[in-house]
Amino acid sequence: MRNPESRPTIVAVADSDSYLKLACTMLDALGTQWERRVVLVRTPIAPTPEQVAAATVGTCFEGTVIEVLPRSTLDYESLGAQVIFAAATGPVVSELFTKLLRSRANQVRPAALISALPGVAYPATTKGWAYRRSADAFIVHSHAEAREFSHLAEQETGHRPDILVSKLPFLKTAGFPQPNPEPIDTVVFAAQAKVPIERTERESILLALDKVARLNPSVKVVLKLRARAGEPQTHAEAHPYDTLWEDLVAAGKVGAGHLDFATGPMDPILVPGVALLTVSSTAALEAVDRGLPVLVLTDFGLNDQMLNSVFRGSGLLGTLDDATSLHFSFPNRAWLRENYFHRRGPEFVSALTHYAQRAQESRLTTSDAQLAMVREVAFRQRVRTSLPRPALRALLRIRRWWLAARGSRT
Repeated sequence: MRNPESRPTIVAVADSDSYLKLACTMLDALGTQWERRVVLVRTPIAPTPEQVAAATVGTCFEGTVIEVLPRSTLDYESLGAQVIFAAATGPVVSELFTKLLRSRANQVRPAALISALPGVAYPATTKGWAYRRSADAFIVHSHAEAREFSHLAEQETGHRPDILVSKLPFLKTAGFPQPNPEPIDTVVFAAQAKVPIERTERESILLALDKVARLNPSVKVVLKLRARAGEPQTHAEAHPYDTLWEDLVAAGKVGAGHLDFATGPMDPILVPGVALLTVSSTAALEAVDRGLPVLVLTDFGLNDQMLNSVFRGSGLLGTLDDATSLHFSFPNRAWLRENYFHRRGPEFVSALTHYAQRAQESRLTTSDAQLAMVREVAFRQRVRTSLPRPALRALLRIRRWWLAARGSRT
């Protein structure tokens, strides 16, 4: 039996800036009743020192040195916790869980395996789910997400991880947030690497931000970057905003002084007087949490590809024209309840504690269904977690050419 005076232990394994933020904020929210540790796995998308500082700020890991481990050294002994939280990109999670589950096949396991996606994970995708479904549990952050992933699980046979409903750890409001009455003096655009994709779409955003500055001279306009051009981040970015802005300035299409760029944590930026503009960034939720007005853009579509369908019915949707007229809003309560602003109850921590206790008492084993799911990780998956992105893109181009050439011969 577990000593009631001992604390349960958890280690988070992260591999990028956004997943490191998830790891640090999630473990910080567990409180001092847990022994908590975060490690970074060495991959081509490992965060820079500035990104590490931004991910850890305001948590119990702020100012500490985050240990960096090679993937080859990750095992139950090196991780040394009753709960292993894989807060990492899909290929890394799959590779880690495969290694751990196969290492104790048909034996007692010393740790429970859990995973999650950072930020908004709606709608549920089969790809994100497939990488993580060999876990003992999968964490979602809203009732809507729980229904989505439960539906995915019901469509498949074999092992099904428990679905645990938590709350995004960086959302601090206990109940429904209240709108802040401060007038708008700053517009912040929260950039994303994945959406929109096309250069022309991104340029249209920059041109609109320039227009916001020209039409509202008393309002400061800020573009909040996840990373500057060339810096690593969770998702590759084909057309970095800072590079595009320089091109537009050189072409005389925008005023150089009309836009400020910011990096680092979002928290100190989201202060009274700020209005948040985005395509679908999780920063919209952070802004709502602080009572700030938000505008979610639909100029490029309202769909799963733009990752903004979760905001349907929120009251936050609008266009770039709305941004220039400073038409921002606050979500309705029905949407808040279903999407990320439910009350934080004790159930999630109780479930984690139960997993830790089962590990401590040697009551965790790997099921045959889990083993069937984690056959040897394909070579292409290991390549994805090892090669630098330029080399990986070149290899994928060669592979596509080879497949096309082979198809033309058959």
